[in-house]
Amino acid sequence: MERTSRHTGRRYGTLFFVLCVAVVAWQCFVVALDTHLGGVGQMFHQWRAVAVSLANALLLLSPYWLLRRRWRWLVWIPLALLTLWCLIQVCYCRAYDDLMPWQSLTLTENVNRTLMGSSIALLRWQDLLIVVPPLLLVLVCVLGRTGRDGHDARLKPLLLTLAVAAVAAVAGYVVPGQNYAKRFLHNFSNREYFAQNGLLPYAAFSFYDATFNRQEVTDEDRAMIDRFLADKCRNYSDNPYGVKGRNLVLIIVESLHTWPIGMEIDGREVTPVLNGLVAGDSVIYAPHVLFQTSHGHSSDAHFMYNTGLLPLRDGVVAVHHGDGPYPSLAAALDGYDCREIICTPGVNWNQTVTARTYGFDTLYTRDALTGALSSHDNVDDAALTDFAAGLLPQMRQPFFMEMVTMTMHAPYNDGKLRPSWITRSDTLTAEARNYLNCVNVTDSCIGAFIGDLQRLGLDRNTVVAIVSDHTQIYYNRIVGRSDYEFVPDDWGIPMIIAGVDTTLRYEDVIGQVDVYPTLLDVMGANAYPWKGLGYSILRYPVSGAFQPRNMTVIGDSTSLTPGQRQAWDISRLLIFDRALRFNPAGQVSKVAAPK
Repeated sequence: MERTSRHTGRRYGTLFFVLCVAVVAWQCFVVALDTHLGGVGQMFHQWRAVAVSLANALLLLSPYWLLRRRWRWLVWIPLALLTLWCLIQVCYCRAYDDLMPWQSLTLTENVNRTLMGSSIALLRWQDLLIVVPPLLLVLVCVLGRTGRDGHDARLKPLLLTLAVAAVAAVAGYVVPGQNYAKRFLHNFSNREYFAQNGLLPYAAFSFYDATFNRQEVTDEDRAMIDRFLADKCRNYSDNPYGVKGRNLVLIIVESLHTWPIGMEIDGREVTPVLNGLVAGDSVIYAPHVLFQTSHGHSSDAHFMYNTGLLPLRDGVVAVHHGDGPYPSLAAALDGYDCREIICTPGVNWNQTVTARTYGFDTLYTRDALTGALSSHDNVDDAALTDFAAGLLPQMRQPFFMEMVTMTMHAPYNDGKLRPSWITRSDTLTAEARNYLNCVNVTDSCIGAFIGDLQRLGLDRNTVVAIVSDHTQIYYNRIVGRSDYEFVPDDWGIPMIIAGVDTTLRYEDVIGQVDVYPTLLDVMGANAYPWKGLGYSILRYPVSGAFQPRNMTVIGDSTSLTPGQRQAWDISRLLIFDRALRFNPAGQVSKVAAPK
């Protein structure tokens, strides 16, 4: 009887282990499908990914056989954590086009109501494929005896597990003629690495990259930086395209695409203010700006616009390296009254620190907008522009004011804003109508602010630059086209610079990093030696840029200079090297490395 009971316990323990492996392998496979391998529709065409997921699941859970029976409940901990991690990653990838770096999991200061609302909005029905299997396993364990292992640890099942894992690994990893060093030691994107190599190699690579591979900058690297700055960076100081001493208002609009500009819903313009700007004189309009943000998302855009540097491809520069010092647009505008206004708490994206790093004299956060928010039914951008207009009379001229909008932040749900003629339309999808309603509201807020500039007589001496931080809803998804039918007009974000001495509609692709040197040109601020790692479109025929996630070229690849690719490596070195610092004049200087 005792022998039968022991045999039954061993059988149930083995069945429980097999079910756990199946759940883990399935969850990892679903994440790989959803983030990189083309979605659930490609399920039956990715057998190598199945083998990789199985091998990793077997290895991850193999310590189960080394635990004594009273401790085998601990297997539920990795199952629960993995389920949560998988949900986080599929949502994160839908917003950021990559998996979240391990070090970003610690950015708890960015967890707020907006983030939680955005995350919930990113959930899809197919995410049940991640959640349901572990819930079914719980149900099976509750209703049956699975998991009630009646025998102690044994070496034989452990060896059998490792053997099966080895067979699965051979089936998944072995590809004739493949460069394995490149496969396991190089990472173009987190999602690609995870899909190719599985959970455990990805975890090991990410841990090493975050903990040990801080890329110590060698003397050879510093010599390369010197050569790059001497050969590739522009040294002009003339100002043929701008007038020194004008005010600058830089409005960084949350999630603004180019495609809504000029769009009509039921015969009415969605963006009448922006339409009027881009159709007028003394305006530079570039509709095909390539977003070059990475894991810092909005903060990466702020970093590029304010410093002319490129962000990190594997981290959040504003959080992990926000203290600088860096060159900045504010420093280039010598003698200006520099103020930044944001709609969020200063702790978000470390903006209390970066505002000082970017050279602003004063930062106004959400706390300062409390009264304006009450007056405008808590509509962020209405409060932002109203508050900013109230500051204008007290600001010393010339001034530099930077505003960061928020109303167009995801999610785009019913009730985010009051219903309007856009939301009541029967065109497009509900999400698209809600997004365009947000665009329309922000457009009107910008119009109200420009009206205040005119009322105060400041419009004749003020440059208004309107840029976007990143993309959000691609146009192909709005009109029902698949990503396989993707065209450039689907993703572009705009740059509009009004109140300048030039009228230009620039149709070629440029990068976000090209905004900084263009602003220096129109502001007549080229006495500042740091021209950034991009190109002013008033001087150079830019027609392509690198997208950081996989370093693909968008636009005309034949027009790219060698410096545009190398600039990403140079920027990383400048960010990481604590012995290379930018002085207030915007020059790179060598100082003693901190002890």
